[in-house]
Amino acid sequence: MLSGGRNLAKQAAKTAPHLAQGDARSQQRHFYEEECDPEFEIARPHGCGRLYQFLIEHKFRTGLRVLHLDLAGRSVLEVCCGSGMMSEKFARAGATVTGTDFSPAAIARACERARRYGFAARFLVADAENLAFPDRSFDVVAVHDGLHHLDDPQRAIREMARVARRGVLILDPAQAALTKLAVRLGIAVNVEEAGNEVKRLVPRAVAAILRKEGYGRVAWRRTLMYYPHRPFGWFAWCDNLLLFYLFRALFSSANLVLGSWGNKLALGATRSG
Repeated sequence: MLSGGRNLAKQAAKTAPHLAQGDARSQQRHFYEEECDPEFEIARPHGCGRLYQFLIEHKFRTGLRVLHLDLAGRSVLEVCCGSGMMSEKFARAGATVTGTDFSPAAIARACERARRYGFAARFLVADAENLAFPDRSFDVVAVHDGLHHLDDPQRAIREMARVARRGVLILDPAQAALTKLAVRLGIAVNVEEAGNEVKRLVPRAVAAILRKEGYGRVAWRRTLMYYPHRPFGWFAWCDNLLLFYLFRALFSSANLVLGSWGNKLALGATRSG
């Protein structure tokens, strides 16, 4: 989280339940356009150290495994793309990428990211719950850490399913007992700094929506993972290769034992034809 994030989250928790949908969106837009650090948003995970980059890459690779589609040469729409961090990864995997977000400032940062780091993508302002694209416009429609911000994540999932021709990829927080414990301990929050309630997903419920929309194959994997929006100071210790590989071993061991109850969800759905 950003500096002072825990206090902001506590304040948001008091006000968010009383906000109308338009007010909640205005509060989020204000946060992403006025209160976040644009330079950090454009750059991350570049410059965030070996461990932070490993965790982001692990989420991405886990998503590709559950989706079970080669992205090279395919068109990918990423909704709730923010400043384009995951769009960059889709582009480097060989996809033709379109990224959308409701925040014009986030889209401007994503465009700057593409220019600065030399990858091709187009970025548009759009509402994930009401996508202005025809049915089956893109081979794959994806989201990373975006659904939990929305007023109606289920509606957005149905929109993703409608617009996708071949597959849907969802990388978002999952409901988990460990998360409830983390909230009690003050490690995680139910309301983010931007003022939105964190709507964590139930994998079987998401799968049911996608199957109803015609996706015959749905697979998911849960991972035990936690990192703040900005890396902890001690993350820099893992720039040392010995400590980095020690962390990876501990990470793998923890997920071998507890991963199936993990707090991060990677869900991929495909339809034939």
